[in-house]
Amino acid sequence: MQLLTPTPPAELPAEALLARLRCRRAAIDLAADQSAQTSPADIVNWVYRRLNRRLRNRLTPFLDLLAMRDLVLSLRYTLAGELPPSTVLRSSLLAAPLLRLTATGDDAEKTVAQLEAALAGDYPFVSGLLSSYRRQGPGGIEQQLSEGILQHGLAHPGSRFLTGALRYLIDMRNCLAIHKLWRWQVSLAPPLVAGGTIATSRLRHIWATRDGDRLVRLVLHLTGEPCRAGKTMAMEQCLLKGMTRLMRQAGRDPLGLGVIIDYLWRAQLVTHNQVLRQTLAVDREELLGEVLLL
Repeated sequence: MQLLTPTPPAELPAEALLARLRCRRAAIDLAADQSAQTSPADIVNWVYRRLNRRLRNRLTPFLDLLAMRDLVLSLRYTLAGELPPSTVLRSSLLAAPLLRLTATGDDAEKTVAQLEAALAGDYPFVSGLLSSYRRQGPGGIEQQLSEGILQHGLAHPGSRFLTGALRYLIDMRNCLAIHKLWRWQVSLAPPLVAGGTIATSRLRHIWATRDGDRLVRLVLHLTGEPCRAGKTMAMEQCLLKGMTRLMRQAGRDPLGLGVIIDYLWRAQLVTHNQVLRQTLAVDREELLGEVLLL
């Protein structure tokens, strides 16, 4: 089963959609509270319904990434015995059977086993999901799905920009994993995802030598701006700004694929920043785990 709902592609020409998105993108920049009227999920769904077949195929890795994020969030609640929030359950990106599966409230192992059976054929990295749950609990599942979808997207023949964005997200995930485990004083080496621009062997050496200065220099190279070494929150925000810069550069081509992804990213980021401002206390950095983009 595919992650994405099989909605028929639109007939709208690509040029017409890109023109509309350029106007809507400008509105996001002008209104910081845009997400107060329109949620990111609604924005993503609006764009998805208007993609023609060619655009949808080229954007599949990014759309799969967003759909997997919703699936992971839904599972986080379901496996804790809670009902997923309505913002996740109304996502029209996720195929309806997957939404129903994660909202049934069935036995946790049964839910995970059914999810593995449904997805493993199209997404080989989902194989062994039940074993991961039995060994590591919900955290093992989140890790397997979140890392797997990034590497799966790299194997999809897409644009150079989209491949670069996925590799950046892998680098971001790896750098934050190292820094968080240092802060938590965990001795076990972090699971690193292959496929980023920074070799995992290089990152393992940084981990083993606890070379925080070198990690900060790598982040500077990735993002183009310095960040403080002591705070994971500061490093995450620095990396998010770097991703935003990457998106905006790609979005400058008025007829390029970057216009669509830049628009979707800005919509996500507005909500991300709002949540931080409204809920994050000075001494509660761990709340970032709830709002960090996949």
